[in-house]
Amino acid sequence: MNYVLRILSYGLLLLATTGIVFSQAVKVKREAMSPSRRSSGAPNYTAPAGPYYISSGLRVVPKGMKTYLSADTTGSGATPVTSYAWSIATKPTGSAAVMDSTATKMTSFTPDLVGQYIIQVAVNGGVKTSADTLYANTYAGNPSSGLSCGTCHATNNTAWAASVHATMFKRGITGGLEVNSYGKGAYTASCFKCHTTGWEPTVDNGNFGYLAKQSGFDTTWYKTYPLADGDYWIPNGDMTLWNSVTSSTPAMAQVANIGCESCHGPSAGHNGDKTKTAVSLDAGVCLQCHDAPKKHRLGSYWTESSHSNLRLSSSEASRSQCYPCHNGSAFAAYATNKTTPDYTKATVFASIACATCHDPHGNSNKASLRTVEIATLTSGYQVPAGVGGAGQLCMNCHKSRDNAVTKINNQKSKFSDRFYPHYSPQADMYLGANAYEFGLGLTGMMSHGGVKDGCVTCHMSERVNGSSVHADHAMHMKEEVNGVEVDKVEACKECHGNITKFDDIKAVMDYDGDGAIEGAESEVKGLLALLKAKLPLDPTGEPVTMAKDSMVVKNHPQYPGVLPALYNYHFVTHDMSNGIHNTKYAVAILRASLGLVTGIAMDPLPVPTSFELAQNYPNPFNPTTEILFSLPKTSNVKLVIFDVMGRTVATLVDGVKEAGAHRAMWNGRRDDGQGASSGVYFYHIQAEGFTATKKMTLIK
Repeated sequence: MNYVLRILSYGLLLLATTGIVFSQAVKVKREAMSPSRRSSGAPNYTAPAGPYYISSGLRVVPKGMKTYLSADTTGSGATPVTSYAWSIATKPTGSAAVMDSTATKMTSFTPDLVGQYIIQVAVNGGVKTSADTLYANTYAGNPSSGLSCGTCHATNNTAWAASVHATMFKRGITGGLEVNSYGKGAYTASCFKCHTTGWEPTVDNGNFGYLAKQSGFDTTWYKTYPLADGDYWIPNGDMTLWNSVTSSTPAMAQVANIGCESCHGPSAGHNGDKTKTAVSLDAGVCLQCHDAPKKHRLGSYWTESSHSNLRLSSSEASRSQCYPCHNGSAFAAYATNKTTPDYTKATVFASIACATCHDPHGNSNKASLRTVEIATLTSGYQVPAGVGGAGQLCMNCHKSRDNAVTKINNQKSKFSDRFYPHYSPQADMYLGANAYEFGLGLTGMMSHGGVKDGCVTCHMSERVNGSSVHADHAMHMKEEVNGVEVDKVEACKECHGNITKFDDIKAVMDYDGDGAIEGAESEVKGLLALLKAKLPLDPTGEPVTMAKDSMVVKNHPQYPGVLPALYNYHFVTHDMSNGIHNTKYAVAILRASLGLVTGIAMDPLPVPTSFELAQNYPNPFNPTTEILFSLPKTSNVKLVIFDVMGRTVATLVDGVKEAGAHRAMWNGRRDDGQGASSGVYFYHIQAEGFTATKKMTLIK
């Protein structure tokens, strides 16, 4: 009998295994097609000959313009998908539309009539099938009077009418874009493709390109303006062309903007019928225009970012416990109403796309950001008004999900998994809050509180690539150059001089006690290494985070006192900046934690024992250098730069400073704002009877 049961069990196991091996999954996926994706790619981005045919990836598509689809076989596991069979299962009566390819993973088709199309794909001979319903429509535009989008959507329409989207084309043809010193703006016909609603001059579906061609506008608009460097130069404020568009071609005027249908698809006859318009936060909608190299590279940068494909969000995006941060749709709802967000309309949206952070209809915030404020951290700490600027948007997600003291106290009674801040406590670190502070009153200690837009200033610094100048939406602080990973320090140079890596920013003291004052990053790494050596470790050699290793923690000689030190270690490592976000706070909590686990009292932020003036760094320099000085007590300090003739060039410090280590920056400019010439200079400090002078060299 046991033998029979074993045979049956083996058979069931075999069936289950073969079921897994031969299982397949397929889903019809609408593909957005940006100018960059459609081109030959870097470095030339050459567009193919023929019609423009970009696509938003929406389910409502323009009649007569190509639509792209692919077979998404995610979930098929190790099972190979060897064949595809595409077909149009349903189409309007009289339609002659066919699939451009029926046997490839990705395909396309051109809907030739207004109406519904059901596209189907089968894989591996029909083992699995999937279908998607599309609606082909024409453009109606958004009239300024009468029945319009604003009739039903007044709030959004009003916001849009004042936005850069609504006014872009008008500003272009009235000389309002890229205005030069002569008061003339640059514009050219290639700009029309993105600055208007719809573009395909050969397709009669109400798009701007077709109407411009029919009216002759496309071959006449530029004739009275001079051409230089590929652009026509229009006097700023010259309304001639705009008045001509609005008076002579009213139908074209209705699509002479980046209108509702640019993002919602052509919606003629919509009038409340939701099948004839579409709503999507997917980046493909925006990348129709914002991914058009060589000049317009925002989309290219965003696709490099972690936001474009959140590491865990394939599962977290569908879990309300992970809202709003792992679901771009949920975050949009949260930003609209943080007190009682309406998540009922949130879709499974596993990325932080353009419209997650920006309101495409427009608002009064910088860059139409959905929100630029965060009232409190999870710990209850109230964020000081204005600190972090536009970076407060980022802080809504990049914060700990726990109150540190509460989490540590709870851990004493029952050791739970994930004993660390929830992955990204950057806001807490930046603001100097929500670590375990041992009663030292460290909350609010900041290193970069004066950085105007906080996260945004450094992680989205201006990125220049030929004619492309954009905020860096990749947001990484490291990049690969010639196969070598390097720090991205451009944003740091304004304050820290001509550095080449983060560790060029010197600490003001030897915090890790190794006998050398190193870069701030190295000092924090040194403290982390010292602390790690005293903490309970899991089998991989890393400080414990999971309940299965809890006995290692409970057997630690300082248990339960070691818990705050263990948490602070993870607080600093999960911030992932090696203390750069807030060196003062990171150093303070690490030194305090070390004091606990070693039994040797350590001053979190030690006060210097003597007056000191350090050699400036870098030296020689151009144009900025940093000068460090130390005060053993609160002092009236004057730090002045002189030229070789003894004349005052610039006064960097003139006032009372608290005891501690300080830094002053000189940007190579005189007190009158003029740039200093190359040469030797001297900097001199006076503080409570202490004086010192050192030499430095400015080289241009």
